Amino acid sequence: MNEHTRPATIAADLDKAFRPESVAIVGASPRPGIGRNRIVKVLLKHGYAGRVYPVTPSADEVEGCKAYDSVRDLPEVPDVVLIITPAHTVPAIIDECGEVGVRTVIVFSAGFEEIDTGKDLAIQLRAAARRHGINLLGPNCQGIWSVKARTMLTFGAAAHALDDIRHARIGVISQSGALAGAIGNYLQGNHLGCSYVVSVGNETCMDALDLLSWMIEQDDVNTVALYLEGLDDAGRLIAIAEHARARGVQIVALKAGRSAFGQEATASHTGKIASPYGIYLDVLDQAGIIVVESLVDLMAAVEVLSFLPDPRSSDDPLAGVSVLGSSGGAGALLADHSEENAVPMATFSAHTAEVLEELLPEFARKANPIDLTGQIRSIPKLFRNTAAAVAADPRTSAIVIQFASSGMSDLLENAEDFKAVVKDSGLPFIMSFGAERITDPIRREMLEAGILLAEDPYTAMRALRWLYQRAEFRTIRPASALGSTARTAPETWQDTMAFLDACGVPAAPWRILDAGQDAANVCAGLRSPLVVKALPSEAEHKTELGLVKLRVQTPEEVDSHACAFRVALGKPAMPVLVQEMITDGIEVVLSCLRDTDFGPILSIGSGGVAVELYKDVTFLALPVTEDQVRRSLSKLKVHTLLDGFRGAPRADIDALVRAAVTFGNVMLETPDLAEAEINPVLVRPEGKGLAAVDFLGVVSAKPA
Repeated sequence: MNEHTRPATIAADLDKAFRPESVAIVGASPRPGIGRNRIVKVLLKHGYAGRVYPVTPSADEVEGCKAYDSVRDLPEVPDVVLIITPAHTVPAIIDECGEVGVRTVIVFSAGFEEIDTGKDLAIQLRAAARRHGINLLGPNCQGIWSVKARTMLTFGAAAHALDDIRHARIGVISQSGALAGAIGNYLQGNHLGCSYVVSVGNETCMDALDLLSWMIEQDDVNTVALYLEGLDDAGRLIAIAEHARARGVQIVALKAGRSAFGQEATASHTGKIASPYGIYLDVLDQAGIIVVESLVDLMAAVEVLSFLPDPRSSDDPLAGVSVLGSSGGAGALLADHSEENAVPMATFSAHTAEVLEELLPEFARKANPIDLTGQIRSIPKLFRNTAAAVAADPRTSAIVIQFASSGMSDLLENAEDFKAVVKDSGLPFIMSFGAERITDPIRREMLEAGILLAEDPYTAMRALRWLYQRAEFRTIRPASALGSTARTAPETWQDTMAFLDACGVPAAPWRILDAGQDAANVCAGLRSPLVVKALPSEAEHKTELGLVKLRVQTPEEVDSHACAFRVALGKPAMPVLVQEMITDGIEVVLSCLRDTDFGPILSIGSGGVAVELYKDVTFLALPVTEDQVRRSLSKLKVHTLLDGFRGAPRADIDALVRAAVTFGNVMLETPDLAEAEINPVLVRPEGKGLAAVDFLGVVSAKPA
């Protein structure tokens, strides 16, 4: 739980805020052209059927509605109060609302956390809301749209400019008020529609995740667009996304801040390359949230995901997308873009191949992608019959039809046939054009029939990528909650070895060579070649300091290197570590960072000195499952090596996956270990397990 206040009745109170029977607007004005007047006009313009109470001591009425001097003077306790008054007046108005029993307030006023002089006012605002158990949205927000209830609680220009509003199963939550309005305006202006739009403002009390928790429970939402800049207590998002999947709701996120600097105050290699943006991308993916990189993609993704079904499920490795069209060149582009977007192409079954042989002209391409040629205008129902034939193939998971230069006329001529194929098959159906302009009414008509119109081959395959992602995310299984086992951070080398054993990453056989001891005696039983290095307690960056020597063959060499290390560090009594050198392993890093928006994060990637060179690392919020680790690992470049590159033996990936899960669990059980890195972990050939080469742990500073 973070500092945000979350009254127990938040869900019921938000139900009333989005579907209110009465609304009060404190600060409403009869003066045209200003936000305090527009907020009333917008509400009335879009057909709100409830009771509207302007609150202003300076006017008798606003836009035909009787005005009142204060909230106390209202004839009833309104379901929601909107406040658009100077910032310094707002805390007292919140107290007044609380005293009469108001449960939900939206504060549009600016001048709080976003400016230095407003921070104290924000503290007063939060305190007032907490005193009265008020759910407070804002301040400095643009309010909410509740389309089905025709309740537009906003002064935004986007809502004011709309002549009508259309309902669709798309919700929008934004940490930017301007972008909330822009997204809502796009969805309405392009004949798509939406159900809810929320601008969360400064999130002084309620935040984006509180609104997301409410929104995914609504029966008229199947897709949520989420614009994020940053989250407090972001770990809540994992459970929210899990519940959204269970309800069949897909979340799509656009995360700003990719240029932000990484965390500087870290000791580990992975900590130095762990940017907040990179962590968000990986953890959102872990949570089953589709991440896009632009506002255009965000709006395109919610269109696709709101109206189209998942690809047909199949265990057949030859299953995938079937493509047919009248342009061989565009078909080739579709095939290229399918590979770029990791969308599989179907290989037709023998039966379908026979059917196509009969249907298509002799010179047509009958394999996927099918080239129907110009005969689509000479042979009646060629488009429809070919589409029906490939739709009947169990290997077809989705269909793309690529039009040539006369695509719009071909679409309109065959539209009812295409709709019939979609209805009969239940497959995702995409029509791809050659950069033709698609009018909004036609786009909407086709969407309602389950057909997406894509401007070009790339956007068609991008849409399918999102559909395949959604289908994959439905299979995610969350990690189980851990017990209450408590561990202490390792202090000695022996503690560290026990810690690594508990993590499933035992160290290679080792000895400690103290000053004055003879390596021949101490290292008896170790097999050469050996590694000689300073202990982690003596030096953090041993390689850079020349304090690691590899492929050491004799006890005499061990003694010589140990002596040199002691001289270099000015520590004549320093113990030195000697280990067997593992020569058949692939270097991987396992580490844990605690100081992130999501709490403890597991990272895994290319290890050794390569971790900072290649930055081939992925992040997962803890705890994790083996499936989550395996899926994330498969996206890394190092996975190619682990899987047996160029005839090399396959590495023990199963052991690595198990160790990653165990390491994460052990870190959760060791709260005083602020940061830990096992680098490198040597992943040996299949069946031979792992070996830890080096460990770095940072213990949390104890309060004074």
